[in-house]
Amino acid sequence: MKLGKKLQQQIQDTLPGWHDKFLSYKDLKKIVRLISSASSMMEGPHEHGKTEEDFVYLLDNEINKFNAFFMEQEEDFVIPHKGWLRS
Repeated sequence: MKLGKKLQQQIQDTLPGWHDKFLSYKDLKKIVRLISSASSMMEGPHEHGKTEEDFVYLLDNEINKFNAFFMEQEEDFVIPHKGWLRS
């Protein structure tokens, strides 16, 4: 079984409510393939650059998604335990 399918199955089996919080592996992989094929086909630099910009944009969104999720999780833990953590 390929990594993407294993990852998707693992998420579904363990944390189905968090599905949208995980890396969009499939989308990123598609763009990486486009970049790779553009390089091998020697397409114009404009097309290659656009694809790389799309990848960076998606990756940046994924990082922001992770950051927001972890900040939310931290708040959910820290606020109820605030008094307990001071001791």
